[in-house]
This record gives sequence, C-alpha cells and structure tokens, in this order.
Amino acid sequence: MKSVKHENFVDLSKLCSIRIGGKAKTVYFPSSSKEIRTLLIEADNTDKKFFPVGIGSNTVFSDGILDFIFVSTRYLKKYIIGQKEDTFYIEAEAGVSFKTITNIVKKLNLEGFENLSGIPATIGGAVVMNAGAFGTEISDIIEEVHWFDREGNLHVLKRDQINFSYRSSPFQKEGFVYKAVLKLKSSKKDIKSIIKKHLEERKKKQPLEYPTAGSTFKNTPKYPAGYLLEKVGLKGYKIGNVAFSEKHANFLINLGGGKFKELKKLIEIAERRVGELYRIKLEKEIQIVE
Repeated sequence: MKSVKHENFVDLSKLCSIRIGGKAKTVYFPSSSKEIRTLLIEADNTDKKFFPVGIGSNTVFSDGILDFIFVSTRYLKKYIIGQKEDTFYIEAEAGVSFKTITNIVKKLNLEGFENLSGIPATIGGAVVMNAGAFGTEISDIIEEVHWFDREGNLHVLKRDQINFSYRSSPFQKEGFVYKAVLKLKSSKKDIKSIIKKHLEERKKKQPLEYPTAGSTFKNTPKYPAGYLLEKVGLKGYKIGNVAFSEKHANFLINLGGGKFKELKKLIEIAERRVGELYRIKLEKEIQIVE
C-alpha cells in the first residue's frame, strides 16, 4: 500500500470544482493497473470505502477528516489513437480529460464527441456518471470499458454488455473504471465550429464564473430540474455563501468560503419544496461524500 505514491491530510476542497470539503486522511496516486489492483484489494480487506477522484466536477465532500481510500487519477493519463478506414478508436485511461479528447477530435475532425466537449470531466468519471450534453451521452460513443471489480479483477466489457441509463451506470456502485475505448468517425462537418458554438452556449447559460458542482439534480421525466427549482422560488436563493445560481437554478455555486452544511441545507430545502408543491422526488446528480 505505502509503495503507491500518496499524500496525507489532503485538502478535499481542492479536489472538487465547488471548492468545499474537509480533509482526506490519505489520497493515493496510482500510475498503473497493478497499483489500482493493490488499492482495491486493500479496500476490500479493510472494508474501507474506495473512492476514485478525477477533477471532482460533480462531487461535494463533507467537513472533517474522511478516512476512505481516495484514489486520484492524476497519473492515469495515457491514451492511444487507432484507425480503421474512417473509424477512429481512442483508448484513454481514467484520468484523461475531456479537454484532451476535444483537442484530438478538433485536430482529426472526428464526429461523435462534439456535444460532450464542454463538460468538465475525465474519462473515468464521465463513464461512471454516463455524462451527457446536447442530446449525447458518453455511452453513445463507447466501444468498450476496462473495469476493476471490488476484488481487484480486471474485466473488459463491450458496450452491449453495459447497462447505461440517464446519468447512471453499473460502475457507480463499486470498483474502478481504468480506461475506456471511444469510437468516433471521420467527419465532413466543421467539428471545430460546432464545438465553439456549444462552448459559447454553455458559458451563456451556466454560472461558470463561480466554483460549482454542475447540475445539482437530475432532470425529471416531466420537467427539467432547473424549471422546478425556479418555480418553487429557489433561483438565486442562498444560505451563507452557497446559493442556487441566478443564471441557472439547478447549479449550486460557492460565493466564497461556502460550507458543506450550507450546501446540504439548500439541497434539503429544494427536495422538500419540490416534493410538497409538485409531488416529485428530486434525485441528486451531484455525489455527496460523507
């Protein structure tokens, strides 16, 4: 265990995009599949929670000291590009960022990823959450996923073996997504301009000028979550230094020095108000780790 690069008492607010959280007793930084396996076996043997950390764009950590096996994907950034006629395959480790994939698809003018380009994510986290935007989900372009189970066994799963759904995958429960293969096509469209348009739209509609954890709640079958939150009077509503954004009601933002208890209270108020007024149970899209 201690042979895997690690740091002690790490500030968790620096490991998530909303910049809220206490400290991790230890964060591990594996750089190989062998080290990932070692950490998973350790978690299984000690019955500790195993928690992968990418860029933390939909994660909020509680206050205090958390004694989990936190596993950063910082050094898992290798990728390989393969080609078969007009089809390209990008095999990317968990820590490869969407920015890196965006640069590849712009350079090669590849179709399939453009709608996902502005999501602040890494491959591992995106696969786990089945990240999506503008009508596309990452599951739409996945060829296969390399995944470690809780006992440290590596599985290679083809797309049709994986039960993805809206912002959900089987990988959320346990184990570790080590890498994924994306399948993209050479395009006749101007992929650069499509990506530019999406990024401009995202900037216009989302409060990207503040630390945020992205969408707080999943959209419901009947209404978007932002619409419901606005209707129950929570757009711009704040407690302390955490608020539902004026720009997009489904985005919680840290106004500066925001606390976990403030964020948690806002979520509770939202769930209660929407439940009482619309008889709808909101489901969280952000992941709260406590």
